[in-house]
Amino acid sequence: MNTFVAELKKEHEDHLKAQDKAFAKEQAKKQQAFMKSQQRQANAKRMENSPLRNEDFHYTDASKYAKKYYGETFHETTRFDNDWN
Repeated sequence: MNTFVAELKKEHEDHLKAQDKAFAKEQAKKQQAFMKSQQRQANAKRMENSPLRNEDFHYTDASKYAKKYYGETFHETTRFDNDWN
């Protein structure tokens, strides 16, 4: 009877160790995924506040922008604007 109990205890301990390892592995995987998402968010936030990014998306001189991208259409539609006064 003692050998049966000893074997049962050993199997139970082995089962608990296997469960602990599986749990630790699962938690490590979740932690790694969380850290990756945090890093992605930090990189996105850093790029969002970057002064270089802001320069890429807007012109400070509206007439220069209009002349470059709309050319003749801009000129023809705005040439009489001052004549209204």
